[in-house]
Amino acid sequence: MKNKKKVWIIGLCFIIAGYFALSLCDFMYIPADKYPAVIRKKFFTDNKNITVKSMGNVCQVEDGIYFVYNGRLMYMDNEGKAVDEVYSGSNYIGSIMENNSDIFFLCKDMFGICKMSRDIDKKQLENINGGIKPVINGEGDRNYIDGKYIYLFNGDILSKYTLDGIKIYSSKIYYDQIRLGGVGSVVFNEYSMRIIREASYGPGIGVDVPYHYLFGWNKVKYKQKELTTFRYYKEASSWDRNNTTNIVETYDIWAKNLDDKIRSNSDKWDIMKDRDMEEYDLVSIGLFRENPNYYRVLNGYIYFYQPMEFLYRDKNYIDKIKFNDTGSVSREEKDKVEFTVHMYVMLRIKAEDIEKAKDGSNIDYEIINTPRYPIDYDAYIENYEVNDNFLYSVSNGESIMDEEERTKLFITDMNTGTIRLIYSRIKDSESAYIPQLFCSDNYVFLYEYSYIAGEDKQRITRFDKDGKNPMLVVDYTGEVVMKPVDPVQ
Repeated sequence: MKNKKKVWIIGLCFIIAGYFALSLCDFMYIPADKYPAVIRKKFFTDNKNITVKSMGNVCQVEDGIYFVYNGRLMYMDNEGKAVDEVYSGSNYIGSIMENNSDIFFLCKDMFGICKMSRDIDKKQLENINGGIKPVINGEGDRNYIDGKYIYLFNGDILSKYTLDGIKIYSSKIYYDQIRLGGVGSVVFNEYSMRIIREASYGPGIGVDVPYHYLFGWNKVKYKQKELTTFRYYKEASSWDRNNTTNIVETYDIWAKNLDDKIRSNSDKWDIMKDRDMEEYDLVSIGLFRENPNYYRVLNGYIYFYQPMEFLYRDKNYIDKIKFNDTGSVSREEKDKVEFTVHMYVMLRIKAEDIEKAKDGSNIDYEIINTPRYPIDYDAYIENYEVNDNFLYSVSNGESIMDEEERTKLFITDMNTGTIRLIYSRIKDSESAYIPQLFCSDNYVFLYEYSYIAGEDKQRITRFDKDGKNPMLVVDYTGEVVMKPVDPVQ
């Protein structure tokens, strides 16, 4: 009997040791997109319905809207008429986001994420401990929620938690320089994506692909794949640092329209002013090595604002440059026959395409109609938000060289491609920080900030989802005013 017991104990030890030994082997991990559909359905949101929420100042609930004003939690009914203060205590409430029946928020005095039921009696909130439950100690550089889980970026570590704050795993992501060249990656179905900025890699998009352990879903390793973003319409020069492919594509309508846009606005780039553009070919179009400050994920698309790089080269460049003794070309010689310009555009990519793309493949991206800097010199986009088929973008600078600085809000109907200016206001002399945008189901909220009498102040303007009926909700004094704003003339 004792011998049988020893055999069982030894066998169990071997099983446990084997489990952990196999967890160290790469072949025991498979990517999420290779799992059977029944398992994907259990652990992942349908790609068409991916809506990754990042913490912000506004969140929609079933019967109304919660929003943050200077550390206070406010509530507005769905008709947008009545506004009440829900909590204004000693604990400063930061960004909020709603999920199912709970509201998650950053409690800055507790240095962590807390949650409360959206059905809570407001009287319970007179004390921060009344009805409010700490969920996660500490906060990340970027915080996301996708309906089932909370994701925190902290430096180069991505951590995944249940909605009750139980840590499922922490894993170092491959493209780990999160805070350089724009803050953060974007998370969708546990994938992480960002523009590759590091000089040691080729230009393009870096994707951290989750590989799950066969015998334990919560064990994850990330492996990298790089997606190229440059398309060549002429053979690359021998010195071209972006030359990641030998494929020369057909000069199509997409490239022609962008090329025409650049050429017809050549006066916006100093490097083009003294050149005869008839002598130059468009060689390539791609995405510049700069990670966006913000990504948005909605309904299966990833949105980001990014400079595109256009490379032009003299048609007869070989006859116009001098090669040195080693057969190479100096920077000065290159600059005579070749140059690049950059134009900022709003882009979106299908999340499904990112998941399915093979390492090294070229990824398609769609350009959304918004102001394009420097073609639209007075409308460099500093912040944006997406709500259904509407995209809102804020510029915050000089209107023209001899005018005062303005904050302007544009709306793009992505179904029709039309763009309208819906708000334009001369900035206050005390204006501070970049304006922010946040959406509920039926409204978009514009937050503007000033530094008055040594104290940060905010004002909130609300618009209907289609950009109409602007309303000043709260002014710099913190008073709820609900006053219509004059429309843009």
